[in-house]
Amino acid sequence: MARQSSALIYLFGADRAALALTGQQLAVFGFEVQSFDRVAELLAAMHSASPFAVLVDTVGADVIAQLETQIPLIKRLAHGPIFMAISGEPVSRQIALMRLGVTDFVNRPLDIQKLVARLDQQLDQSAPEPYRVLVVDDSDAMLKWLELTLGRAGMQVHKTHDPLDVLLLLERHKPEIVILDVYMPEYEGDEMARIIRQQPRFDGVPIVFLSTETNRPRQLMARSMGGDDFLVKNMPPEELVAVVSMTCERYRRLRQWMTRDSLTLLLNHTTLIESLETAVPRAVREQDVLSFVMIDIDHFKNINDQYGHMAGDHVIQSLARLLRLGLPPGALVGRYGGEEFAIVLPGVAPLHAAHLIDALRQRFAAFPQGAEKVATFYASFSAGVAPLQPGQSAQQLVEAADLALYDAKARGRNQVLLYSATGSPSGAQGK
Repeated sequence: MARQSSALIYLFGADRAALALTGQQLAVFGFEVQSFDRVAELLAAMHSASPFAVLVDTVGADVIAQLETQIPLIKRLAHGPIFMAISGEPVSRQIALMRLGVTDFVNRPLDIQKLVARLDQQLDQSAPEPYRVLVVDDSDAMLKWLELTLGRAGMQVHKTHDPLDVLLLLERHKPEIVILDVYMPEYEGDEMARIIRQQPRFDGVPIVFLSTETNRPRQLMARSMGGDDFLVKNMPPEELVAVVSMTCERYRRLRQWMTRDSLTLLLNHTTLIESLETAVPRAVREQDVLSFVMIDIDHFKNINDQYGHMAGDHVIQSLARLLRLGLPPGALVGRYGGEEFAIVLPGVAPLHAAHLIDALRQRFAAFPQGAEKVATFYASFSAGVAPLQPGQSAQQLVEAADLALYDAKARGRNQVLLYSATGSPSGAQGK
């Protein structure tokens, strides 16, 4: 769930100080930023390197008058959204700007949290994660056809002709749909569907039966065993792709609603702990390292009291996005509760994990916080890192990281401590 972002953003406006602050804030979230206060320089840069997005601040009527004639050209060169910061612009004016090529409007004073959320959404749409599909069929020819058809549509396809592999593949690849052949030599599709439905962690994964069966009562009987849909094997490829895409998208949206924290879009507490309880035995089985991290925003009550709860929410959101952007692939990050976060780092040694989190701590502490009508301020966090020890349960691992976090806060906060094998935190990373 960690997404590395190095998208190039061009900022244009007459207020250099405001552009510098916006650029500093965007850079913390992993964006590459360049600022311009002259139209000619902006266009020259765009000819050299096309940005993902352009943000225009409309302060300075004379500069904007020059810029408006160039917006169609900027649109062609950007190949992405053009944001314009506005303040009380009438609808007619916004429509005129849209006709020139502006795609999005953001209100001034600029809310960096909302802007980053919009940029995140644009990035996700420009590079959507492929749907994950698991196909089970005893026919090699059918497996190859399904893999080719769905693969050409950009999907990630995993296949097997052995139904007994299904639970293992579900665990390993986490598919968003399972396509099951109804009739197989030893085990029928509806039998496997019932087995899948008895596993709570896979209960919501859509199951689509695939067969030459055209008898409607037989199809309904199979669906009553746990299937969500029934497809005929000789259906047109485009229909197969459409059905699989719609089914995966519905599951993805439902899954996000069920497993994500609404404020940060990180994993919620329950899902994070379930993920840790799955990751621990896997690490033991594969004889791999695993680190667990607990993070707490320092003096968060004071932030709420001094700047308001909206500013507090913005601090939480800024840290959440920083964690999403700064963690390696495979990391699982969630909101543990309130101002606390937790991270599961499979395959990451504890010392490496501590250095990784400390680098994020420094970036977060340098990030100018604030909300609309709120003065700029800075926040920090403390963290405890614990390595998975032999014979240790998931709950014991959480407790170890929590002890290291507690000690980091007791030692003055704004630091990362590593829980040692002897039971005492060590290896403090600088304040």
